[in-house]
Amino acid sequence: MAPVPPIKPLTGHAEFDSLIEAMAVAEDSDEAEEIQSQIWSRFGTEGAVFISDMASFSSTSRRSGVCQFLKLIYRARKIIAPIITSNRGVMLKCDADNCYAWFQSTDDAIKASIEMNVALFESNDQVGLAEEIHLSVGIDYGNVLLVGEREFFGDPVNTASKLGEDLAGRAEVLVTERALATSTFELPEYAERMVARISGIEIEYVRVPMTSLAAAS
Repeated sequence: MAPVPPIKPLTGHAEFDSLIEAMAVAEDSDEAEEIQSQIWSRFGTEGAVFISDMASFSSTSRRSGVCQFLKLIYRARKIIAPIITSNRGVMLKCDADNCYAWFQSTDDAIKASIEMNVALFESNDQVGLAEEIHLSVGIDYGNVLLVGEREFFGDPVNTASKLGEDLAGRAEVLVTERALATSTFELPEYAERMVARISGIEIEYVRVPMTSLAAAS
């Protein structure tokens, strides 16, 4: 029988990973609850979760080849990362065509999303159709476990992921109602309030097409 490979650390953050391991092997519920309290005390915070997805990943890869799409991913990250930073966000990671960021405020997350689309529209004007990049973005707000500048966990992460990766269309930003409740952002007239049920959860959100909003910014 082949040896069992070692389990990789959950995040690579020694303190966080050791606390999760301790909770996993806790002998009773009281001990596990105490460790969970330590985890939230040490890593818990409140803020806006931003998750972006590049539209048409599968079709572009099949049509133009994976190397072409990897080139587009590289270009997209070069545009997205500095905009996140300039809007007081933290770029935590990128995984294939997805980017994950945390902001202290919903307003900053929305502003960054608009600026990204402005920059991408301008970039797309200079290239052919096969080179265009379009984002789908999900934004939520709430309590998360923020592990250094590398990872986050929590219900807002799950919700923003569903919005950005599953529900948002090309050049759309979907923002939950609970995120907007913390924001001063004025919705444009063409924004749509919507409700979706996905993976057993109901999400109330607003759909903001970026085409008109970004062009007017």
